[in-house]
Amino acid sequence: MSLFDHLPALIWRSGLNAKCNYFNQTWLNFTGRSFEQEFGDGWTTGVHPEDFDRCVSTYLEHFAVRTPFEMEYRLRRHDGEYRWIIDTGRPIFDADGEFVGYIGSCLDITDRRNTEAELRERETRLGTLLASMGEGVVMRDASGRLLAHNVAACEILGLSSDQLHDWSALETLITYLDEDGTPLEPNNTPSARALRSGLPQAGMLGIDRADGSRRWLWSNAVPLFEDDDPAAPVRGVVTTIADITVRRTHEEQSRLAWTVFQNSVEAIIVTDADERILSVNRAFTDVTGYTAEEAIGQTPRLLCSGHHDKAFYEAMWRDINIMGFWQGEIHDRRKNGTFYPSSLSISAVRNKVGRVTHYVAVLSDITERKASEARIAFLAQHDPLTGLPNRTLLRDRLDQALASATRHGKRIALMFLDLDRFKTINDSLGHMIGDRLLQGVAQRLTSCVRETDTVSRQGGDEFLIVLTDVDVPDDAARVAEKILDLLGPPFDVDGQQLGTSFSIGIALYPEDGNSVELLMKNADTAMYHAKESGRNTYRFFDEAMNVNALERLHLENGLRHALAQEEFQLFYQPQVDLMSGRIIGVEALLRWFSGVMGGISPARFIPLAEECGLIVPIGEWVLGTACRQAVAWQDAGFPPMPVAVNLSALQFRRSDIVASVAAALAASGLDGRWLELELTESLLMQSGPDVSATLARLKALGVRLSIDDFGTGYSSLAYLKRFPVDRLKVDQSFVRDLTDDPDDATIVRAIIQLGHSLHLEVIAEGTETPEQMAFLLREGCSAAQGYLFSPPLPADAVTGLLEAGSLPATPIRPL
Repeated sequence: MSLFDHLPALIWRSGLNAKCNYFNQTWLNFTGRSFEQEFGDGWTTGVHPEDFDRCVSTYLEHFAVRTPFEMEYRLRRHDGEYRWIIDTGRPIFDADGEFVGYIGSCLDITDRRNTEAELRERETRLGTLLASMGEGVVMRDASGRLLAHNVAACEILGLSSDQLHDWSALETLITYLDEDGTPLEPNNTPSARALRSGLPQAGMLGIDRADGSRRWLWSNAVPLFEDDDPAAPVRGVVTTIADITVRRTHEEQSRLAWTVFQNSVEAIIVTDADERILSVNRAFTDVTGYTAEEAIGQTPRLLCSGHHDKAFYEAMWRDINIMGFWQGEIHDRRKNGTFYPSSLSISAVRNKVGRVTHYVAVLSDITERKASEARIAFLAQHDPLTGLPNRTLLRDRLDQALASATRHGKRIALMFLDLDRFKTINDSLGHMIGDRLLQGVAQRLTSCVRETDTVSRQGGDEFLIVLTDVDVPDDAARVAEKILDLLGPPFDVDGQQLGTSFSIGIALYPEDGNSVELLMKNADTAMYHAKESGRNTYRFFDEAMNVNALERLHLENGLRHALAQEEFQLFYQPQVDLMSGRIIGVEALLRWFSGVMGGISPARFIPLAEECGLIVPIGEWVLGTACRQAVAWQDAGFPPMPVAVNLSALQFRRSDIVASVAAALAASGLDGRWLELELTESLLMQSGPDVSATLARLKALGVRLSIDDFGTGYSSLAYLKRFPVDRLKVDQSFVRDLTDDPDDATIVRAIIQLGHSLHLEVIAEGTETPEQMAFLLREGCSAAQGYLFSPPLPADAVTGLLEAGSLPATPIRPL
């Protein structure tokens, strides 16, 4: 036992009778009592009276069943102070397994309990402080984990406590805004900047909350450091947020009021209760000729013309004093002595007790106002560019036409016209040329209809025509044909000959609808079908179009979210050397696997992506993905090979394609010579005079250029010489029937010979049979792609083919 005497813990032991028969020296030193005094039950005299029953009963209960125990109680120290100890007791058994008593050890935990109590009290005070604060408080660690927050933070942010804990979900619940209301990235908020820089950050922050409301906050973020040492790593950030929406609204209203005051087209005068001028706006000087310095301190009698008698002014002030307001016409005199009629309104401004403190007068030259009213009345019902009726006037006339047709049992036709490819003209030649073209179109349209009909511009390149008293649908068809014929000759706009056409949709009353909304909707639907039918034509509405329109809308909505939801995938179709069967390249082909609609054919979604402009971001994604995959194959040890990517005409025209390609190459690390860009003949011929310069810049990046679907477009030797292309791709429509159709065989043979003559590579698309392959080999075509070798495959499947080194199809030697 002498070893126990030197241990820092208080040691005790009891026998079979549950009486303590040993205490180590540390225990005796702690209590200041002798062994004889502690022996047996004597030690219990040092237990705090409040803990005595619990302590003894716990000991006896465990002793009775011979199980370990652990308990906390207060024990009197030799200096009379009660100290908290934790007492751990364990039963003792002899070599035969017989129970012989208990041994226990005690540690003084007073300081720990005091510290815990202090921390609990501090947390309670902090919680009370946070709960009582009007400002929101949010504390997060460096990884974004929520450490503390108060109720005010939840109320200001419009989030529950659980939502506030889920840091990753906040971006979907809250949109951050800068002071101008522009969306702000989450990593640019004061909290994120404070974490990143280690410096306090403050500023105004807007949020669009999950409930749809917008709040403006003043956010103050202070970084927290390890051991409060600014040189140490940042371990978190405390952010306070105050809702200043009301204050900002008041400030904006004040600024708006001042802006309105200064920039109002009407002259405004503010006087004190004694009618002394305190302030005037710029329009006052424009109308009267008096500067603000000349007017301030004077009274409005400065403008008196002498035209009105005393009774006029007495009646005016009687209304102001009784009703607080007067409005009417008055003759005033400018600084240069000229007279002018003006419209004048005077308002009395009263304080809370009803006493007049100011007068506000608003006046304007009535001649200018009448002219403005006439102009506004016209613009309210007419398109300012063409002078045609606008939506408002068209709606009114269409309502009248429907009412008249209903009364008299007549038919009317509503024609929805969309100018084909107008955006191309606008983008390439500028809006001024586009506006002049629209004016010319409006004049020709007006000449196609009767005075009782209405031609309206809806905005952009859309027009509506209401034809009244239509006896039979052919009457509307004849007008549509007349419009198409009249639009045929090109327009001379500033010396440029601009050709255009219309896609026209026609809806008839009562067959296709008996309301304005339904007729416009159905005419619009018919117009889209005219576009899909090749443009420069017209279509009458029928119910099947509605079904197609809904399907198209559903497809477009899905397409707008497909990129963000990672529903696109690239498949790759191998390109094969016909002599060896070796894979010499792949073509990247876009596939869409919608989570809602399943797999969707490229023939359905790519034209739609072109039409709604989504092909540009989708095309950039394809470029980047294809380049990364090419690098991945090279990193896996496969020989470098070109990956071909199709470029759409819209992508070529509307984006900086050179910058996009350069960015894709740089981001992936792919050498430009292993990227092949496929362009159509129509793209090369219709993209404007700068296409050669663009292609030269692309070639400067090292990329390969090929002409896709060769033979279906212009197939001109002139442009082949002008553009720096490397390869011709024979369109599959010729390859498909070349063994059965002599004409197709002749075309393919000519393309191959043309490519050889111009030192261009030639590859045949759509190769599906050994007979086709044999023909291509005989004619000297060196490469092909198609289902004979492999369908388009996911990247992993292509990797398996690359590991095999060649494709299953056996090369056929030419005879």
